[in-house]
Amino acid sequence: MKILKLILLFNLFATGCLHAQWEVQLDIQNFTHLDRIFFLDENYGWAIGGTAIGAQSPYFYTTDSGENWYLSEEYLDIQGTDIVFVNYDTGFIASDQIYKTIDGGETWIEIQTPATQGIVHLFFVDENNGWATLGQFSEGNILHTEDSGETWELQNVIDTIFSGIETIYFLNDSTGFAAGGAVIDEDFNVIAKTENKGEDWIVIKNFIYAPFWFQDIYFADNLHGWIVGSKNITNSFLIMQTNDGGETWEEDTIPELKNWYGGTAEATIIFSIQFLNDTLGWLTCADEDNSGYILLTTDGGENWQQQFVFYKPIYDICMVDNNNGWAVGDDIIYHTNNGDTIIITEINENKYEDNFFTIIPNPSTGVFEVKIKNQLPANTYNLIVTDIVGNSIYLFKNLTIEELYNQTIDLTILPAGIYYITIKYSSKHQIHSLTKKIIRL
Repeated sequence: MKILKLILLFNLFATGCLHAQWEVQLDIQNFTHLDRIFFLDENYGWAIGGTAIGAQSPYFYTTDSGENWYLSEEYLDIQGTDIVFVNYDTGFIASDQIYKTIDGGETWIEIQTPATQGIVHLFFVDENNGWATLGQFSEGNILHTEDSGETWELQNVIDTIFSGIETIYFLNDSTGFAAGGAVIDEDFNVIAKTENKGEDWIVIKNFIYAPFWFQDIYFADNLHGWIVGSKNITNSFLIMQTNDGGETWEEDTIPELKNWYGGTAEATIIFSIQFLNDTLGWLTCADEDNSGYILLTTDGGENWQQQFVFYKPIYDICMVDNNNGWAVGDDIIYHTNNGDTIIITEINENKYEDNFFTIIPNPSTGVFEVKIKNQLPANTYNLIVTDIVGNSIYLFKNLTIEELYNQTIDLTILPAGIYYITIKYSSKHQIHSLTKKIIRL
């Protein structure tokens, strides 16, 4: 099958305090929107989906850890909301129906299901057993297969007409959890559990008059689980944790976020959560300005630390081990190879773009001048000065190239030490960060 190799675009050279090394691996520049990422191992991965429930897109895939991403020439015909592979040959796409491949994506066969709504998300625990969530107002139903997706049957989780199951998670081929809700005379949301493959569901948590919007659910083992989303009525995030297999749930919190310019922000929604064990986990969230964030916990969710801030929402994350992982949001795929790391003692200085600008004199007793060595490809620029732990000291917004070239930074009132000057600009739908270390004598 012929393939169209996508151009690997300019990486995002992000810098700053509390940053792990997440970088842009692919920017498709508004070709489509992506919100689901799935990796079978550290080499084979897929990305698909739209930013709205049921929104479809073509899928992209890699066989070399994302060094190259490809788009099938069938992209006009095969589009969907989610993609899962159970081995290197067999995979599934959620769409109006379900597509299946048994040759690694070379060909796809459409499989009809009894659902009257589009398929939204897929979840497989092995090569045979899988489940799927449906669109809104699906009467509390999901789909189940026991024969590797050849046939599917409806399973009812909550028996109300105007309801839908938003997220599911199965620990094995028998025990699973589902979360969703309904809008009738009163808003309600439920978390349900099954121990017989979904044939019967028991509501283990019922939220009356609670218009939650569940985005993701994850269990690290039989006892420890998390569910995330938003509280629509207050435009704030939702995160709950169980330590007894879902019998009881306690609402948790995450810290105040640090935005692009060193200011603070509050999360309004948590999109996804993943744990590798009962202590190490990640979540993705967004603030009211639709900036995206990745947070890390190393103590089972007791404390969360911000790893990164992005200028677009991050909808999904997939870590294959402690270090290697991918995240996706809008039209960008991100990658990390030290995903369990928080850097709090330094800001990474950009070496690749070293010839774009310089700071003189450096070191200095307090006064520094920005000197542009080559034309930067943008109309306006932001200049941020931060201290060694990432606190924002000065912010100059929307500078022209002339203003940037003639900018003088006066740090004489500050104590001696190491500081950083970062120039940020937008180009081709990306934000680039160029950072220099300066020394105040």
